[in-house]
Amino acid sequence: MTDKPKLAMYWAAACGGCEIAVLNIHEKILDVDANFDVVFWPVAMDAKYKDVEAMPDASITLTLFNGAIRNDENEHLAHLLRRKSKLLVAFGACACEGGLPALTNLSQRRQIFDAVYHTPSTDEPDGNLPRPNWSAPEGELHIPELYPVVKTLDQIVPVDYYMPGCPPESHQIAAVIDVVIQALQGKQRCRRRAPCSAQATRRCATNANARATKRRSKSLSAFRMCSPIRRSACWNKASCAAVPLRAAAAARCARKPARRASAATVPRTARSITARG
Repeated sequence: MTDKPKLAMYWAAACGGCEIAVLNIHEKILDVDANFDVVFWPVAMDAKYKDVEAMPDASITLTLFNGAIRNDENEHLAHLLRRKSKLLVAFGACACEGGLPALTNLSQRRQIFDAVYHTPSTDEPDGNLPRPNWSAPEGELHIPELYPVVKTLDQIVPVDYYMPGCPPESHQIAAVIDVVIQALQGKQRCRRRAPCSAQATRRCATNANARATKRRSKSLSAFRMCSPIRRSACWNKASCAAVPLRAAAAARCARKPARRASAATVPRTARSITARG
């Protein structure tokens, strides 16, 4: 261990896209390694739960927690990382809002098991279902217990900061990392010319994320002024609702007469992103 600030990242009920988004910050990942001591990141390093349990409370400077709470293992790690971390970030749509895993809240647990394990393509003649505990010749086996409902991270533990997105955009992650590193180095200062406190660091990171979102919303504002037909053409040319429109499509939108369409004709994702911006 070094004297550098400690960083942790955990993957709960999620697809892994948030982990990839962190790697997609390209050379910025070297700044993370240079300024943080990564102490827990199961997808990228060999780290045991017992190692985290042995750490002093509040010894981890920053934890990025992605994924919803689907089972008792997820909940255990949420409580553990909350206790060991100074700053806990709900990272990505699943941790912030439940995301796609929360769609299973529309079905009962038995229905979920039947859909997965009792189908024509499943070879299970005895009708067995997963059990939290199982006695085998090798000993007692334990697997995480599936909860009846999926919960967000802040329904389990207090959260300091939210970074939504499916996954969060890499340029936003890079901007927040820059602010956090500058604050830790004492370069990011408030109006009083004093080094930022933990609360001020969270505020600066929030502002950095908001500025990146505002830049994205400018393209979407032009997009909403189009007629439904033109808007549909531009929408099809956009690679994703979570990224700015392509420059050519945005330029065509800006040249159209300023006529705001009704909210019902604007794609739901575009309305939500613009509202957040």
